[in-house]
Amino acid sequence: MTGPDAVRFSTYNLLNLFAADTAEARQHYEAIVAEIRALDTDVLAVQEILAPDAAAAAERLRGLADDAGLRCEVPGSPGPADSPAPGAAVAFGGHGYHVGLMWRDGIAPVPGSLRCYGGRDFWHGLALVTLDVGGTRIRHGSFHATPFSRGMRADQNERLVAAITRPAGEPPVLVGADWNTECADRILTGQTWNLYEPADPYASVEWFDDLIYQCQWDYDELGRRRHWADRRPGDVLWAGGLRDVAAVTGAGWQPTAGHHPADVYGARGVRRRIDAVRVTGPLVPAVRAHHVRDTAATRAASDHLPVTVEYLPAAVRSTP
Repeated sequence: MTGPDAVRFSTYNLLNLFAADTAEARQHYEAIVAEIRALDTDVLAVQEILAPDAAAAAERLRGLADDAGLRCEVPGSPGPADSPAPGAAVAFGGHGYHVGLMWRDGIAPVPGSLRCYGGRDFWHGLALVTLDVGGTRIRHGSFHATPFSRGMRADQNERLVAAITRPAGEPPVLVGADWNTECADRILTGQTWNLYEPADPYASVEWFDDLIYQCQWDYDELGRRRHWADRRPGDVLWAGGLRDVAAVTGAGWQPTAGHHPADVYGARGVRRRIDAVRVTGPLVPAVRAHHVRDTAATRAASDHLPVTVEYLPAAVRSTP
């Protein structure tokens, strides 16, 4: 941990990890492992673990955790019927892309706390584990939203809120994710609630086909198309009580995607902040910092940059 009281939680989209068994894929894997080690985080949410079946997804997460010096096993928890493998904190998605959680030695998973929601629930998946961080129990999650359907994204964000906040009595939650959408969180300035992230990354970009997945549009009186960022999926998260830590801490805006040659948006100059950690209400007073790791190595390793937040378990607001 970064100090006697602080816990670091990171989220990282790994860019098609395990996509092939080639020299290039092995170099990619080694770069990802090096970046995870460089993060020096306590808990890590990962997205884009590729595997053909649930057992392979679990084994690949175990191997990654071992190589990175982390753990991913939850004792005594077979999970629901569609859980990939008893104990491995990985949710097996419906489209070949899976999400997982890992943590360092000294942090103890609570037996029986693993919850895995896969392809029957979400486009990709949601993994949740309750961890004992120095005597305080906090749930940590990894999620990956659909990249293609704005309507499905908003709908599944509602389901995500329900999965995290119900039933009552569960510990507070941090969720790290590739949200595939713009933030709609608001911050209070005087008596006015303003968007934390007011700039529209698509405003100055000429229309191209993939914008149907990110923008709303209409036509002016001359039939010319106008488009703007669709913030509705993000607004579901904000309105449902999942707060973006960047907004909560007042962190400066920093993109997490758009730097990589594989990014169709980045190729057109679009820089987006679509990777973030969100927290439920009791954790809002506990978050202390927000960082985006942006180096030449992280830019080369993935089309997403890792995000890390810090929180103080002792400052978590008690719930009835």
